[in-house]
Amino acid sequence: LAAGSVSILVERSGLIGLMYMAGISYIFSALLANMAFSTAKSNGFEPSSMSKSEKNEEPQPQSSSSDGKGAYAPVNSGTKDSPSSPSTNATIPCLKKNNIFQQAYSLFNRVPVLGALFVEVIISQCLSSLVNYIYLYKLKVAITDDSLRAGWSGKFYAWINGVSGIFQFFIIPLLLKHCEAHRIWLFMPSLMMICTLYQFGTYKTSELFGASASFFCIKTMEYSLRGAANEMLYVSLDYESRYLGKKVITLIAGKFGKSVMAVALAVSVVYYGDNDNLMWYLLATATIFTCLWMFSSVRLHSLIDASSKR
Repeated sequence: LAAGSVSILVERSGLIGLMYMAGISYIFSALLANMAFSTAKSNGFEPSSMSKSEKNEEPQPQSSSSDGKGAYAPVNSGTKDSPSSPSTNATIPCLKKNNIFQQAYSLFNRVPVLGALFVEVIISQCLSSLVNYIYLYKLKVAITDDSLRAGWSGKFYAWINGVSGIFQFFIIPLLLKHCEAHRIWLFMPSLMMICTLYQFGTYKTSELFGASASFFCIKTMEYSLRGAANEMLYVSLDYESRYLGKKVITLIAGKFGKSVMAVALAVSVVYYGDNDNLMWYLLATATIFTCLWMFSSVRLHSLIDASSKR
């Protein structure tokens, strides 16, 4: 709704007024987030406040269907006992005394699937930042007026959010009834490979369509498919792996991938400037990262598939 109303708001308040509205929205969002965390803490919902007995009593998630589709089988965490048994929790190393990097190293040695997911997230976030930059570069060339460009971007994001919502509430639940969840990891880079190769082959003739299609696909998948695939993977792990894995992958992998690509783009812009070959280099880099994403997703898929057959 907010993205769809950008074109109307920018005509009435201008870009400066739109920035003030965005700032006010961030303030309200921060206040609501603080209230949510306070409520969770007061009611004992914080993961850190869970007692060891609560961890031991946590039930093992079961597959949602009898044929094994829709959910992952429990991933082997490197112990002989089941992930929910007290003996398993006793053998899990105490990671809280170490820093986040030592915790991550220990976790990835114990649960290789999370290590593969960590690499996959870094590569996909690098590609996402690069596709975002290419889209904005093409958009600035195609629509020179700032107000018109802001309105067009708002409508475009509204479509992305709308399609993502349809996937989350209707398409993904239907797909998981007939398809194994870990197939999503192969579908996402395959679709981006098609978009990237098309954009690379038509970048001289295509004004905005190729960049918009790539950006639309990767953002829609991030908002819908990736979230579902990640949760299906996390739910098959023991408590310590699930909680720490989410923290490490969200805080380190995602942010690291975006930061590395942001620095690389800044250096490339300074080095090449307005060189006519800049777009060729950017699209070639996007193609390389798409191939790397495919390789990392295949490895992650194979690890999940192997753990499901045990």
